[in-house]
Amino acid sequence: MHYHQPIRILQAFVANDKGGLTGYICQNYRFIDKNKVQFDFLTFEDRKLDFEDEFISMGARFYHISRPSHPISYAKSLKGILNQTEYAAVHFNMSYANFIPIIIARWIGAKRIIMHSHSTAIDDRRDIIRFAKMIIHKLGRHLMNYMADEYLACSSLAARWMYPVSILQSKRYHMAKNAIDVSKYNYNPHVRADIRRKLKISDDTFVIGHVGRFTYQKNHEFLIDIFKQVHDKLNNSLLLLIGEGPEENQMKEKVASLELASRVLFLGRRNDVPKLFQAMDCFVLPSRFEGLGIVGIEAQSSGLQCIFSDVVPREVDVVGKSIFLSLEHSGQWVSEILKISSLNNRKNTEAQVDAAGYNIHSEIKKIESLYEVDL
Repeated sequence: MHYHQPIRILQAFVANDKGGLTGYICQNYRFIDKNKVQFDFLTFEDRKLDFEDEFISMGARFYHISRPSHPISYAKSLKGILNQTEYAAVHFNMSYANFIPIIIARWIGAKRIIMHSHSTAIDDRRDIIRFAKMIIHKLGRHLMNYMADEYLACSSLAARWMYPVSILQSKRYHMAKNAIDVSKYNYNPHVRADIRRKLKISDDTFVIGHVGRFTYQKNHEFLIDIFKQVHDKLNNSLLLLIGEGPEENQMKEKVASLELASRVLFLGRRNDVPKLFQAMDCFVLPSRFEGLGIVGIEAQSSGLQCIFSDVVPREVDVVGKSIFLSLEHSGQWVSEILKISSLNNRKNTEAQVDAAGYNIHSEIKKIESLYEVDL
């Protein structure tokens, strides 16, 4: 009897962040058929990742390496890893066209490179850093045809941000939807009551929810300003913020200055986000930009009415009831949230999310097939 080892894919890069790129990569690993495909992971973190032991027990390996800003050290570490294991591909998950780590991988002999676009802008509040990264991004787009063998994107907007038309019109380009385990998010009134009890939220409180890192991209200051106006009109409203990040303390100070400390809950990084969605009545995502906004898919899977900024890709509207608003008109946000507060029409949306192609059980098969191409 012939035993076939699974092919190995080297995933670049993961961090101690359960959302965004890392969340997507981790979810794919949990659902992929490990008899066919096994992942190893590159990280720039010095300390052990929260999920590292869990994934090692599932057959993965982790490599803590230098950042590409130290190119000689990065190249030396990556070359040692590639020489140690025959990888079917190195999968680069990127938010902008930073060509440096990819060009180095190509130079030291990576067999096959997959480029994956997950964003539509530079996530940094500092103008000078955004400017510098934008120069790198524009140069990277010009080099893109030579950087990889396959090109993925989580939305059409993320694809246009990262790739030239020549790639988008080629057979090397593929849409890779940010699918989720839909069953985990199905609305359950018993879970809702239990979570609200644990968070000490009364049944009649109208809860506005948000999930995302405290960064420039997620635009928390706008969300807090909107909530202030909502709370002035609806005294029994509450804002639930899930996540952590470099701007968290700044937002806490803003909440305190608006005398909203008792009406805004900062829950930090959580392992029970699907349950926390149950406690909400409305989900709001006023991002300055998004590759897709997978939390929007999760929120809709929980039966929540969602309001997104109009820069969020329309593909996120998998149920067909989402509202898209301009960040220039805060009054519209307040008005729509107040309208939702008077509704009580939460339903199971699993069939709609599945039909839109965002069920991980079907989408992961497409990813497996992509990895196995030409092997």
